[in-house]
Amino acid sequence: MNCQRVQDNFIDYQDGTLPPDESAQLRAHLTNCPTCQREWSALQEITRKLDALPASPEPSTELRENFYAMLESHQREADAPSPFALARSRIDRFFAALLPSQPALQFAFALALLAGGLFVGQHFMAKPALVTPTVVAAVDDGSKAELEALKAQVNNMGLLVTQTLLQQQTTSNRLQNVLATMDLKAPDRQVLTDLVGALAFDPSINVRLSAVEALAQHAGDELVRAGVLNALSRERAPLVQVAMIELLANAREPNALPVFDQMSRDEAIDINVRDAARRALASLRTPTPASPDNNNVPAVTQKTSAKPVLT
Repeated sequence: MNCQRVQDNFIDYQDGTLPPDESAQLRAHLTNCPTCQREWSALQEITRKLDALPASPEPSTELRENFYAMLESHQREADAPSPFALARSRIDRFFAALLPSQPALQFAFALALLAGGLFVGQHFMAKPALVTPTVVAAVDDGSKAELEALKAQVNNMGLLVTQTLLQQQTTSNRLQNVLATMDLKAPDRQVLTDLVGALAFDPSINVRLSAVEALAQHAGDELVRAGVLNALSRERAPLVQVAMIELLANAREPNALPVFDQMSRDEAIDINVRDAARRALASLRTPTPASPDNNNVPAVTQKTSAKPVLT
């Protein structure tokens, strides 16, 4: 087995549905492969944290509407074209038409421009006149207003450049930003919103999977559950889908019932995702027994499928 096949079979192996011969091959591979061992440990840690999530009340209608509006705004920003794409293409076409394509001709053209500039500067440029108080006083209000407008345009352009550079962060930087939120015990609304946006729109599977792990610690928040449920319909990676389903199931999100029911019957979805949806559906339809120590605290739902232990 190669690493990709082993990691693709992690869910079946964890659920105990992998055939015995393939399970033996997977265990043998894990014994000698540090990379797959790290991936397996990360999956187990995510599963453990999802199992420890507390049950939470149903989100209000107003909060759900506000979240959908926020998510739509994130989607519009993600789909918006770069503000410099059109200008860059026009500049490229201009210089492509203006400059010769051969390097020798380009070098000769540059030397000609340099010689022409030196000649013009030496023979035709007049010496600057001294600035007197009379000249300074002659600058009218219209010129000052034009200068202020030009400064504002430069500042706005710098802001656009900064935003574009932030949007072009590498996958490693985005992953580090998500992992940094896991140490926050009480993140503010902006942090949770950014995590939900990363889960819904980030192109990297690792970033989205880490966002699920970070959000799982705050599944008691209505915004988190509503965001994960909405992003589940966009997700196409089976590993991330299973993590999101388990988060919602352990949080006992009642609004996930129709989504799980549809996913469990959709033949186009990966079989591991369908199995996870069926288990989550059965878990949500089963009433949570009351704890013997405290009748007001729901007991943790027990998983029915046994997890194999790596030896």
